[in-house]
Amino acid sequence: MLLPEELDIEATLFSGQTFAWRRAADGLAGCADGRAAYLDTESRTLLVEEGTEAFWRRYFNLGCDYGPIFKKLAGDAYVSRAFAAYGGMRILNQPVWETLCAFIVSANNNIKRIGGIIGRLCAMMGEPRRAGPETVYTFPGPEAILREGEAALYALGLGYRAPYLYGTAKAVAEGFDLSALPRTGYENAVRALTRLPGVGEKVADCVLLFSCGYSMAFPVDVWVRRVMRVLYGAEGPSAKVKAKGRALFGEDAGVVQQILFHAARMGVFPELCRADPALCDSPSACVPNV
Repeated sequence: MLLPEELDIEATLFSGQTFAWRRAADGLAGCADGRAAYLDTESRTLLVEEGTEAFWRRYFNLGCDYGPIFKKLAGDAYVSRAFAAYGGMRILNQPVWETLCAFIVSANNNIKRIGGIIGRLCAMMGEPRRAGPETVYTFPGPEAILREGEAALYALGLGYRAPYLYGTAKAVAEGFDLSALPRTGYENAVRALTRLPGVGEKVADCVLLFSCGYSMAFPVDVWVRRVMRVLYGAEGPSAKVKAKGRALFGEDAGVVQQILFHAARMGVFPELCRADPALCDSPSACVPNV
């Protein structure tokens, strides 16, 4: 299965929307919804299990066209700059359970550490799958997490997030319907998710954007807050920043947010460092390969 040239593989898989992929000798190995895949990055060939091509086409959102979004916002210099650099990024369609768990783990965490925790979680509680020349592990279901227990989550390095993940696994095992989220409407989905342990509005927005198809979801983390404050003059609580983002970027504000977020982290906006010079001392500010 060939991935199209217009898809920016690096920006899509390593921009903080998924933690399911790792670098291998000659490519990338990943697993989603129990399906293993190996990506030869030179040939852009995705090796997948027979009969799963449709799943992966949807996963990579290959049918979408962000052209109308770019065109509508062509007058925004910052959006234009971000899209010029990373317009090939796509918002993934990930499994809801896996995305929910990953973003509970993400609270007050960095991308590298989140990926490490998720990798250890899958290796301990998941099942091995062959992905080309690599072995990957499936993401454990809620029952597997409950079986291993909360202490195992602490041992994996989750810290204070361990009871949140365990409590959410318990809620899902007892009937919380994740499958209803994509069709219940954005506001209802936010209300439902924020009743789960460890899920605030930022985590809920990440889940709804990266796994439920709500392109208006606008997660506000430290980088997005910085972008909106320095480049767009939006300050205050997250709700105010989200409202400003939606007013500026419309119904696809979440798509724009993710590309701005990645562009900021990768140094596309030196304005951020000029506004806050302390940022330039950070390994994740204004330099590539964060």
